[in-house]
Amino acid sequence: MATMTATPNSALMTLAQKADIFPLPDSLNSFVDLSGTATPVRRGSTASKTEDPPSFDNPYNVMIHNCSHNPAKIQEAYNTHRTTRNALSRHKLLTDPTPIKLDYILLKAHVLNDGTVDHRNCLVFWARPPLRVRNFIATVQAKLKAVAPNLWLMPPPNLHTTVLEITHSRTPEYIHNLVQTMNPALPAIVNHTYSHRAKLVKPMLSFDGSACAISFIPAAPPSSTSTATTNGTAINGDTSHPKDTHDYNYTYHHLRRDLYDLSKASGVEIDSRYTVPSAHITIARFITTEDHVPHSLAVAEPPVEAEAVASATSVLADSSQADLSATLPAAKVVKGKMERWVEALDEINEWLAGYDGPGSEWIVGEEKGLDCRIGRLWYGGGETVVLGKGI
Repeated sequence: MATMTATPNSALMTLAQKADIFPLPDSLNSFVDLSGTATPVRRGSTASKTEDPPSFDNPYNVMIHNCSHNPAKIQEAYNTHRTTRNALSRHKLLTDPTPIKLDYILLKAHVLNDGTVDHRNCLVFWARPPLRVRNFIATVQAKLKAVAPNLWLMPPPNLHTTVLEITHSRTPEYIHNLVQTMNPALPAIVNHTYSHRAKLVKPMLSFDGSACAISFIPAAPPSSTSTATTNGTAINGDTSHPKDTHDYNYTYHHLRRDLYDLSKASGVEIDSRYTVPSAHITIARFITTEDHVPHSLAVAEPPVEAEAVASATSVLADSSQADLSATLPAAKVVKGKMERWVEALDEINEWLAGYDGPGSEWIVGEEKGLDCRIGRLWYGGGETVVLGKGI
């Protein structure tokens, strides 16, 4: 794992000293499905003639059912989720005077290395992007860094997308017991992608006030107007592309469904924060407002309430708690600086909309199979329990 260090400057040190309570940006996110497919559809044309929607033990089956098992509709749902979320985030960045949520644990424990301990232990299955995707992401990171030089960038070896989260924010002992229970089933789970191949396509920059990510969506069969291939046959006489033999009926959402079933069958309960339709790789986080606030990193007034401090301290002491409601007041951003930041995000997405070069698509399991990972994982850390066979 790459070492996440940087040369501390006095402003960051000052900010870290003020951050005696740690807001966790991820806990501030409401992991809401914005695709419009979260609730099973009720059949029936009249109010007096309705049929109860089917119930599913596996939450991933809800979307598959509501999309009629159609990969094009599943792709559309993933895209709707990310574009809707971006629109909401864009509005908040431009209208909220304090839209940035700083990651103080990242700042203190991993950048300044001041001895702060991240108590959030997790158990997950990660997909590792292949080299061409990592190189593509480095290009996007450079574009972000050009506008926000103080942005923290995820190191290339740490890049990942979480296919399934078993649990999070637990003690090491709790995680160890889960691994012991799952251990007989782990080889089959991490190698599932070798025979069940889900393709991800069409990268987009997803963003909010705490982080940026590259999000992909599940592949769907090329349209009939494509000049490439459909069902292995060249279209319009184009023979420059290899035959497309990919099974589009097995999507990334089907892979997540399968991992849920396999994990549940191993004897554990799934305590995931979200099942929203997203295939994202976090690539950057905010650890300072220095790029958006002039000449000061001081936490803005009003001061932190006493009960907020007590609440945050309690959460950090008991790492089994999932969420943190207390936050530090954020510094007010300069409107022009934030507008430039959002403009840069828009420009990157305009570029990505037409990008079909290396890294624009990949099959989950390329180079490496799934990575069963435990420990303090928030920033790409932790340790591997077992790694699957790569395609």
